[in-house]
Formats: sequence, C-alpha cells, structure tokens
Amino acid sequence: MAKIIRRLWLLTIWTIFIWTNRVLNLVDDADVGSSEKGWVIAIAAIFFLLSLISLTFLTGLWKHRSTLTARFAGIFGLGTAVFWVVRGAGILFANQHDFGFKFVHSVLAFVSVLLGAFLYFAGDNRKTRLRNWGDRSVVR
Repeated sequence: MAKIIRRLWLLTIWTIFIWTNRVLNLVDDADVGSSEKGWVIAIAAIFFLLSLISLTFLTGLWKHRSTLTARFAGIFGLGTAVFWVVRGAGILFANQHDFGFKFVHSVLAFVSVLLGAFLYFAGDNRKTRLRNWGDRSVVR
C-alpha cells in the first residue's frame, strides 16, 4: 500500500501542476476560441476533481486507506495514461504545431503516461499478475 500512496502523491502533484499551468496559459491566449477554452476548462475540471479526491485519500480525510484507495488509484492512473496517449498522439500528428511545441508537449504527455502507468501497476504482484489479471481486489 505504501508504494501506491507514494505514486498517488506523485501523480496528484504532477496533475495539479500540469492543469494549473494549462489553465493559466489558456487565460492569456487570445488566439484560442471560446469553444476550445470551454473544452479545456471542462477537462481540467475533471482532472482537478480527481486530484481533489486523491488528496482526500492522501491527507487522511477519508478515514480508511483500504481497497477503495487502491481502486481509485488504479482508475486515476489508468485514466491519466489513456487520456495522455490519445491527447499526445493528437498533438504529435497535428499539422498546426511547430517542432518545439510538439517536443515539449510530447515530453509532458510521456511523463503523465509514465506516472499513470506506474500508479496503475503499483499494486500488482508479478507472481499473481497473470493468475488474477483484472482483479483489483488482489492489490496489496
């Protein structure tokens, strides 16, 4: 459980850092239309909500660090990884961005995918991974 908690802290801090910077950059960007701003703010709100739930578990406001914490961590990690694989591919293959933009955002997406995957697999035991594949109740 300690490994899950450490990795949940990392992903939570990273998520807050990434989405706070994205929203601050969005406010200053006059080239972005209001519909795109709406989508970015909606996605940021989802990730901020997940971070808030995560902080609730991490700070002890939720009384029990139990299977629920491990399941939430798995969902948060997997959701983050999947979102950034899709979004990172969209940025990488878009024609409207220059190389520097694509490079920086690909690195940020890679770190997010890595942290999400590390969190998702934090509770897995290699010896029982195949035998209990998909059963998150085995998380230790």
